[in-house]
Parts: sequence; C-alpha cells; structure tokens
Amino acid sequence: MNKTTKITLEELIRRKEQMLESKKKPKTETLYIKSLDGTIIIESPTAAMAREAQDMENGDAYMVYSCVTEPCLKSKELRDAYGCVEPMEIVEKIFEPGEIPQIAVECLKLAGYIDGVKAVDDIKN
Repeated sequence: MNKTTKITLEELIRRKEQMLESKKKPKTETLYIKSLDGTIIIESPTAAMAREAQDMENGDAYMVYSCVTEPCLKSKELRDAYGCVEPMEIVEKIFEPGEIPQIAVECLKLAGYIDGVKAVDDIKN
C-alpha cells in the first residue's frame, strides 16, 4: 500500500492479527551516538511511560534511561563505575546534553508519537 491508500473496514479486519501481534512487543532501533562514536539500541516506550515522562521535569532523561536497552543503563555495575547516587544520573554522565532530547525523540517516534500521522496534502507535496 502507498501512503494515500484509503484504509477500509475490510482491510482493518484482514490485518487484525498482524496489528495485535505487532503491539505485543516493543519496536527497537539502533542509533549512532556521535560522542560515543558507537551505537546504542532503543525500544519504544509504553503509553504509560510516555505520559509519565511528559509530566516530569527531567522527562527526556527518564525516557532515555527507560528506553535504552543496550547498553543497559539500569546496570548497577555501570552506575557504580560512574559514581551515580541516583539511577538516572547515568544518562547525563554518558550522553552529551544535546543528545539526550534527541534520543528521547527517537524513542517517541518508535511508538508513533512523532511523525506517525501526516496530512495527505503534505504527503503529496
């Protein structure tokens, strides 16, 4: 299907199993991080996690802490090595300040919160 194909009830019913199955497991993506000169793996946040991050003052750091799966930022060994008192401190110790919101945005994109919907006129242009 192309980006301007109208979705019908029949099509939604036909895709039911595929759509439900795809929502069971988080989507993942590999990101290159310039300051690390290497890659990390992120996964899409749950809806609850996205809402919680939105309400937090340090929501971007929370999103990164929660969604980066490789390397595991929740590792006690990693936090101890960097001298972190609070778990989320690891985010600011590892990533540059400007990278944190960029990683958070990529996490939200995976879950469809950003760039998931476009007006048809925008697609045609």
